[in-house]
Order: sequence, then C-alpha cells, then structure tokens
Amino acid sequence: MIETIKTTRADQEEHAGRVSVVIPTRGRPALVERAVRSALSQDFADLEVIVVVDGPDPATETALKLLSDPRLHLLCLASTVGGAEARNIGVRYARGKWVALLDDDDEWLPGKLNRQYKVGEALLGPYVFVSCGFIERTESADRRLPLRPYARSEAFSDYMFARRGWHSGEGFLQTSTWFATRRLLTDVPFTPGLPRCQDLDWLLHATAAPITRIAIVEETLAIFHHDERTERVSRSADWKFLYDWAVANKRYFTLRALSFFIATFCVPSAARQRAGIGTFLFLLRQCVVLGSPTWKCIILFLYCWWMPEERRRNLRALVSTVPQSLSSKPSQVLHERLSEKAS
Repeated sequence: MIETIKTTRADQEEHAGRVSVVIPTRGRPALVERAVRSALSQDFADLEVIVVVDGPDPATETALKLLSDPRLHLLCLASTVGGAEARNIGVRYARGKWVALLDDDDEWLPGKLNRQYKVGEALLGPYVFVSCGFIERTESADRRLPLRPYARSEAFSDYMFARRGWHSGEGFLQTSTWFATRRLLTDVPFTPGLPRCQDLDWLLHATAAPITRIAIVEETLAIFHHDERTERVSRSADWKFLYDWAVANKRYFTLRALSFFIATFCVPSAARQRAGIGTFLFLLRQCVVLGSPTWKCIILFLYCWWMPEERRRNLRALVSTVPQSLSSKPSQVLHERLSEKAS
C-alpha cells in the first residue's frame, strides 16, 4: 500500500532498528521504478522506502502505485523544490534511526543495507556516516570506485580532493552509497538552492563535526549510472560558481584540499568554457595563495587546463578495468545475486 501525502508525518517516533530509504525523483518513472525495486529487494527486515516526487508528475505516481508494497511511501510535492530540499523533506518524514540515500537513476546490489547497517551500528554515535564501493557505469566503460580506502587519520577533505595518484575518483563517494544516522541528516541538512556541489557541500559540512564517525565499506554494493551526455550539459556551469563556493566554504577544506579543488574542479570547468589566459593566471595564483599545492597538484592543474576533456575521458576508459561479473547488465547482476541467496 502506497501512502500519497502532501506534507510530512505528524508521528515522528523513531524506530531504532529501521532503515529509511529516501529517493528524490521527477519525470523518470521507469528509472525510479528500477531504483525502488532494488531497494525493496534488500534483505533487511525493518525497511521503509520513501520516494519524494518533486512536483506534479502523474506518470511517476501511477508507475509507483502499481508496485503495491506496504513499505513504500510516496510523497507528492505540490511544487518543485529541487533535489536538495526534496531529500530534506524525505529525511524529515523518515522514522528510521538510519537513512540511506538513493538517486532515482541508480540501483543497489543485494546485501548493501545489511552490510552498512552492521558497520554503522558498530561505530556507536549520533553522527555516523557510512559509504561503500560502487560501480560507475557509463556508455564507454565501467570502473570500480572509490579508488582508494579512507584512512581515519586523514582529514576528510583531503580524502575527497587531494589525490595521491593521477586518476579522478580516488575519494568519490556517490550519493547513492550514503548511509547515515537520521540525526546527522536532520542536524546537517542539504543546502537548498545550490545548482551544483550539493553532495560535496553536505559531505564537507557533515564530516566537519568532531563527533562524526566515518566508515567506507570496501565491498562493491551499488551501481551508479553515469550519463556522460547529461553531465556534459551540467558541466557548463560557470567556473566562478565553483570557485566562489569553495572560498565560501574554505574553513571546511585543508589548504592542500582547497588547492586540489581549484586544480581539478575549477580549472576543468574554466577550460570547458574556453576561458582566457587571465582566468588561468587568476586560478593559478589562488591555488597557491589560498591553499598549499603540491607538485602533483600543479601538474594536474596544467593537465586539466591543456588536455581536452574528451581525450581525458578516453584515456580513463582505456585504463579502467572492472571484474567481468560486474560488467554485465545491472538487472542481470541483481538477478544472479538474488538467485544465489535463494539457493
């Protein structure tokens, strides 16, 4: 049975053993149905799946109502509020101690929630954040991310941005892998209205609290469907926005992480916009003055400025490898994993 509502629940009693899955969506009924099915297929006893439909969307409502699962709740917003606030609304509606986020175009492999729940419970605390390994699936290649484990001794902004190697994705924790205490997500909500950096913004703020406990499960437990065509459009965002966002939040970065962010986020965006030499020199100066760049950071700065994006993508696809069993179609992977559990 699906509950269709316009506002959040009055009953906010928290169920200590429950996991609440929050999925924001709009205008993608087939994709969100796949995401919901992967969540409902999890072998977790106390589970609720909350889909926040961000504005009028009859097609999505109709598709999800056909699932007829008592664990599924459909929140239909009267107007569009954006992905960040849609997640906040879903979190406020949730009754589980734990909240797992899932994007409407991604999916989970069986066992994800159980594995993260056990790790999260062992960390003991009101602010706990658990991520996991995942497959980034594009038209050109699959690759397993993040590329390296998180060391608890390092600053989290260094893990996110300060590369030890040469490839992107070292500390990339995609939103559909996030599993956190509801307390953390309510006390540190997503910032509404950000056109970009919603996930980075939340991670920086949430992990900055001294009491936040962090763990990354190394097993591959999710599939991130990365549409490079959509990304190429979204990446047309002004490099100045990225720079201004980073400066406004610089207290959450280490000096080294801030330099790497300018080199590997702001510079590629400026290059895509065909910014002139003045922008190049400005970003180079700010990389040095505001941060503390390493020689590797400077090399990446120059590489991202002069190497065309398409060539970088082709190079990454060439060197990316993934186990054959995870390179098959997502539905086939889910079917095989479920069959193994049933046998």
